[in-house]
Amino acid sequence: MSAPHHPTLRDWAALILLTVLWGSAFAFIKHSVVTLPPAALILVRIGAAAGLLTLWARWRGHTLPGLRDKRWLWFAGLGFFGNTLPFFLVSWGQQHIDSALAGILVATMPLATVAMAHAFVPGEKLIPRRLVGIVVGFAGVVLLLGPAALSHLGGPDAWAQLAVVGAAVCYGINAVLARLIPKTSPSVSSAGMLICATVFALPFGSWELAQHAAQVDGFAWLSVAWLALGPTALASVVLMQVAGSAGPNFLAIANYLTPIAAMLTGLLIGETIGWNAVAALAVILLGVWLARKRAEEPAP
Repeated sequence: MSAPHHPTLRDWAALILLTVLWGSAFAFIKHSVVTLPPAALILVRIGAAAGLLTLWARWRGHTLPGLRDKRWLWFAGLGFFGNTLPFFLVSWGQQHIDSALAGILVATMPLATVAMAHAFVPGEKLIPRRLVGIVVGFAGVVLLLGPAALSHLGGPDAWAQLAVVGAAVCYGINAVLARLIPKTSPSVSSAGMLICATVFALPFGSWELAQHAAQVDGFAWLSVAWLALGPTALASVVLMQVAGSAGPNFLAIANYLTPIAAMLTGLLIGETIGWNAVAALAVILLGVWLARKRAEEPAP
């Protein structure tokens, strides 16, 4: 396994695209869950994305590997840790804690990523400046989402909070697995990953869908269609491409930029942006600069 190359302009462009796709998801999820329960939403979102990517991979001349191919074990791991389990943990956790605290807890993902990448990925060693950048970026997320949310840490909702932290760890595992997977076309690996995620989501999702499908309104279905196409199908391909070319620590930067994209999406639908958002943007970008500056210099 070769070390990831230094991020190029193409990698940064892909990272920004990934950030926009993930950031846009929050507003659409907010509208979808009004009439479509979380487990049903996850199943429809992932299942539709799996179908789209399978068709796209075949259109490009790629075929999924045979069932005996060991890459299906990687696809299963990516689907479980990158989609089904974290989606469920966040959905369950947010039934008990507010979105600001959940967003802060999910932002611990780069800390988990850098620790695992240090152990398993060549060229992704934990260096002091990278760690400082990650901590500064996390501070920016806290500032953006509201430091007061931290006052609710612990207490009777501790299990819900741990569930969201568990989702962040899952995303970190997924970033490392995406880098270590045997050489596979991003379209094929993304399709395989989402097919496995769909299988994992079937038990609870199909039951909820059967119970509530008749009550789902048209706007919710349109929202799910975008969630499947953009933040899931397209984002999965971009994620696999970036993780393979620039490494999991670079990919983890998206976790700090995504709240900014979500904030801008909220602005488009009428929400307001305060001074703390501008200050948080500056702090997050400083953290990103610190995290990448040293990593891009030649090793001594």
